[in-house]
Amino acid sequence: MLRALSLTSALLVASGAAADVTVIDPEDHRAVARELNELNNPIPRRAVAFSGDSGVVRAPVTEPGVRPKAMQVPVWSQEFGVDDAGWIRLRFGEVVLAPATDTARESYLKITSLYDGHEQYLDSQSIREWAFTSAYFNGGRVRVTLMASPDANPGVNRVQVTGATVSEPTNFPRSICGTTDDRVLSDDPRAARMMPIGCTGWLFGDQPHSFLSAGHCAPGSGDVMQFNVPLSTAGGTPQNPGPQDQYPIDPASAQYISGGVGNDWAFYGTFANSNTGLAPRDAMGDSYVLAAQVPSPDGRPIRVTGYGSTSAPVPPTWYLVQKTHVGSFVAAPGTSLQYNPDTTGGNSGSAVYDDSTSTAIGIHTHAGCTATGGANQGTSLNNAGLQNALANPQGITLPLGLDMDLVGTRPDLINPDGSTSISITVAPDNGLTPSGVVVLHTSAGDVVMTNAGGNTWSANFPVTSCGDAITYSFSAQDNTGGTWTLPASGAYTTLSATDLAIAFSDNFQTNQGWTVQNVALTTGAWQRGVPGNFGRNDPPADYDGSGQCYVTGNALNDDVDGGPTYLISPVIQLAGLNDPIVSFARWHQTNGDDVLTVEFSDNLGASWVNVETVNSGTNWVLAEHRVGDYVSTGGTLMVRFASSDNPNTYITESGIDAFKVIDVICDTGCPADLAEPFGTLNIFDIQTYIGLYNAQDPAADLAAPFGTFNIFDIQQYIDLYNQGCP
Repeated sequence: MLRALSLTSALLVASGAAADVTVIDPEDHRAVARELNELNNPIPRRAVAFSGDSGVVRAPVTEPGVRPKAMQVPVWSQEFGVDDAGWIRLRFGEVVLAPATDTARESYLKITSLYDGHEQYLDSQSIREWAFTSAYFNGGRVRVTLMASPDANPGVNRVQVTGATVSEPTNFPRSICGTTDDRVLSDDPRAARMMPIGCTGWLFGDQPHSFLSAGHCAPGSGDVMQFNVPLSTAGGTPQNPGPQDQYPIDPASAQYISGGVGNDWAFYGTFANSNTGLAPRDAMGDSYVLAAQVPSPDGRPIRVTGYGSTSAPVPPTWYLVQKTHVGSFVAAPGTSLQYNPDTTGGNSGSAVYDDSTSTAIGIHTHAGCTATGGANQGTSLNNAGLQNALANPQGITLPLGLDMDLVGTRPDLINPDGSTSISITVAPDNGLTPSGVVVLHTSAGDVVMTNAGGNTWSANFPVTSCGDAITYSFSAQDNTGGTWTLPASGAYTTLSATDLAIAFSDNFQTNQGWTVQNVALTTGAWQRGVPGNFGRNDPPADYDGSGQCYVTGNALNDDVDGGPTYLISPVIQLAGLNDPIVSFARWHQTNGDDVLTVEFSDNLGASWVNVETVNSGTNWVLAEHRVGDYVSTGGTLMVRFASSDNPNTYITESGIDAFKVIDVICDTGCPADLAEPFGTLNIFDIQTYIGLYNAQDPAADLAAPFGTFNIFDIQQYIDLYNQGCP
């Protein structure tokens, strides 16, 4: 039985005029630049403020005997709306969703349009992919419901709704070739509308997340690609498809240039849909094919399909919905294209499509047609910068190949003697099958992995030097000769040691003596507290889940201006430590080139040695640095973090959490010493190992494939025996 639960439900309605706040942050240079770019036609919109907060809520407590992993039930619900809005998109503050356990399912948010009933589902991963916003919903009112799984010990949940972006009437300029707008409604599944900037983007190739568009549309965090866009209202207010047809852009994937006619392009990708789990190409079933060679301008038919604006006598219901028109290929000077299909604002980013070969030859970017002639303009696929971007995809646009996953968790430590094993699975995917060549690559050498049955492959790390940081990755070949890696880029890191001791630890829940010094700083000093998640490059939460961390400018519209602002550790004693390592989680995000610096001092701050200079990123990153590589380890240590925006040009935020000084322990022992007298290797040790092997004791399973006893285990024991005891 479930204990009774009181479900709260309330309505927050904001008057658009009364609750207006800034839509575009004046320090977000990407957003400001594209809003002011005359080539763009941003959809007019307002921002309104809400103060919805569920507080800490839990699922109902189950009585003994109730089936575990019960389906989620509503534990909190609230409606949010703006009376005169034609559409609405919510902005969230702090969101805490209880994770899945052995007895409970993960909590999630359900957002429902009260206009047409469309729903969106957001879990802890997808709400981050959506940059703590919702999909666009038709009508001016939605309901947010927090769904949680009843359990004997239910987890903590909390959701804050801080505001929304909502519609208002708009008008865009035209670039019609001639006196009439000859575009007709279309339903090409490959073309999508970019919200809220009001551009067009299009799927291409076999990679199911990848889009092309115009560079001046500047795709990035918070932007959304929409398919199956419905007609606008009779008054011309754009309407939105259901959340199942909306995809948030991955800002880490975006590469773009807004360099004028012939050098205006964007290559980027979106995350999978949070409702369906499908990538956009998988959901839409089609994508544009890129031309292998741009043809000569011989008057061939060129089609432009996109989400352009309209004006009378075109019906208002056609405003910012998909339309298409065919004209002629006029010219191709340099890396630009000229053609005369009708376009208007909102068509920026559309494919320039060769109807005769069914291939895309470029990207529509600029107007040029008038009532008396001229030609609209775009960027050719021959553009060298675009081709370089296509050859070097980033983020979600990286190529998809074999399905590769770690078995279990990544090891924090590996034994220096080479006895630590690791396994991965390599499975067929995307029409590819493994060829049987799988390799563990490490900074200490490569190891060919052994098939341990089915899709599982195993290997031991090679012998390493205790105290070394070891990077590693995996590669697998497919049946076509292609090579795929895990991770997709970069490498994992572990430490060669037999054990670790914590010499100093601070999760910043209490004051352990850190100090802050500011030099020529206007705003944004380091502060210890719970991150406010204000959506201006600041962290949404701390790193380790303890609550507090050190962050810069922990207030609304308060980032680092001027500086630097220094965060300085207390004096840490190193005497008696073997090989200390400083470990910490760092956050640094900026829309410019500001950096976070990390420094060590072994003379109480009289001088500082640079350890790391950090450029902008989008996530918390765990960093580790061996103290002895920079300063003396025989006395004391101080650590200093510096963040600045000088001159004051960008939105810059930094954070530090989970700070530790770790001592590396290198007790190699004598793994071949299995019998008395211990400390001496002799026939008794060999006889003991043979007994363990014959009994198939796990202690005798020393080499891959693990779970199988064979000659490799015996050879491994012989190698250990021959190494002797220290």
